[in-house]
Amino acid sequence: MFSNCMGWARGCAVARGMVVLLTATLSMAASAQGTGSLYGAHGVSPDAVRQGTLGSCYFHSSIASLAKAAPETLRSAIGRSSLGGYKVHFASGPDEVVFPDDIEYGRTHSYDRSEGDWVLVLMRGYAQRAVRHGLSEAIQRSEIIPAYLKPVALEWLDRSGLLLVAYDRAIRSVVSQDGSLDKNSFERALAAQLKTLGIPAAQAQAFVGFLDETRFFSRLSLTVQQNGEVFGAYKALGQGGIPVRVIEAFMGSAHALMIADRQMTVEYLQRLHRGRMAMVAGTFASAPAGLANSNWWVSAHAYSVLDYDEYSRTVKLRNPWGKRPDPDGYFTLPLATFLQGFESASYSD
Repeated sequence: MFSNCMGWARGCAVARGMVVLLTATLSMAASAQGTGSLYGAHGVSPDAVRQGTLGSCYFHSSIASLAKAAPETLRSAIGRSSLGGYKVHFASGPDEVVFPDDIEYGRTHSYDRSEGDWVLVLMRGYAQRAVRHGLSEAIQRSEIIPAYLKPVALEWLDRSGLLLVAYDRAIRSVVSQDGSLDKNSFERALAAQLKTLGIPAAQAQAFVGFLDETRFFSRLSLTVQQNGEVFGAYKALGQGGIPVRVIEAFMGSAHALMIADRQMTVEYLQRLHRGRMAMVAGTFASAPAGLANSNWWVSAHAYSVLDYDEYSRTVKLRNPWGKRPDPDGYFTLPLATFLQGFESASYSD
């Protein structure tokens, strides 16, 4: 922390350097346009959505529900980026730039098994958004970064997609699963990623110098262990989450309810049937009596709720795995079983 006039002057110089870096970054182009086909045979629909190896059922079940209720919203959320690849637009906050290399990284590691690239593009964009929010909170809480530098750092975070991508790529390459981190390795990896993205060496050095000046590197390992959201985009997504945040990100608002309130749950199932509402339901951590051996039951798991038939009093759902039950994860439950087996639901307006 800067505590004297010389430190204040040095800090101001760093701040000016950050502004210069930010301005230059915003004008740069990165690599190549897209990888594979954006949409497959099913287009934007629940049929196309398949969860991969990450614990991201909350995300995939939400996207499948949105694909049924508001497919045009998801299609319009994806656009081409002038920096290369795609940009993902959210109801609030900055767009996230998704590069082909990061789509390929997610596909190679089987983080998503959906048809076409559209789900993985949305997933990557949402994951970068999670990292951005995590870093923003870390900056605001920091006792290391001087108060007068925090607005500069937060502005950089809000406006600079390339620096966020460089940070994510660098940290995922050097941090172990327990969160331990070698400062020198991360510093080298970050410098290499900044160069790869086309950021001039002098500006990259200014950015790394800013992080070093604020003792960022020395505290990062502890921060990573305490807050997985700064571990890296895919790591943040795979640590679990809640559907209401995913729905809110794309639709602008969302709500949650406890299924123990049966009257309200049935009311919202009726609204779901009338159309244009996305709903996701989550199971209990342990199976209620009689459900443990069901062909659909997975504990602490999120499912898309797709329809409700008031005449037969049945609920149509889908497992984002695209299986259990096979072949596509679709199944129908009596209302009484749904109320017994699920703990909570999230829904859009």
